[in-house]
Formats: sequence, C-alpha cells, structure tokens
Amino acid sequence: MSKAAANMMSVLLSQEFKDKNIAVGILHPGFNKTGMTAKYSAIWEIEGAVDPSVGAKRVFHEIGKINMDTTGKFINCEDGLEIPW
Repeated sequence: MSKAAANMMSVLLSQEFKDKNIAVGILHPGFNKTGMTAKYSAIWEIEGAVDPSVGAKRVFHEIGKINMDTTGKFINCEDGLEIPW
C-alpha cells in the first residue's frame, strides 16, 4: 500500500468510526535521524532532524492529544500543527 493510500484509508477509517466516538490519529513523525534517512545525514542538522528518542516523544505527545476534534486530521509531530490535505 502506498503512503497516499494509507493516508486515505486513515481518513476513511476516521469517518467510519466517528459515529462510534472512536478517534483516528494520522501522524507525521517528522525528520528523524535513522538508517532510513542516513543518506541525508549531511543536512540532518540544517533541516532539524532529531534523534529517534526525541521523535518518539513527539509522537507519544501527539497521540495523547488525539480526540474527536482531531480525528482524520494529518498532524505534524514536529510542531503539532495540522498538515492540510
């Protein structure tokens, strides 16, 4: 499944569960220093990449804020703001 398809599935899931009062969070973890982003290591500091432990704390923080007002919204864990579709 592509990332776009996964995002759309999450939006549809949030709509499906809204009447059951179940919130669905869609989170962008931000730029983290991992093996997957190692090819960008030259710009990690310039672009604000963080250690995985910091990225994980950001994700957990945003998970704690998921509610029916945020269900189906794409949230950036770097700043807590909604990323428009």
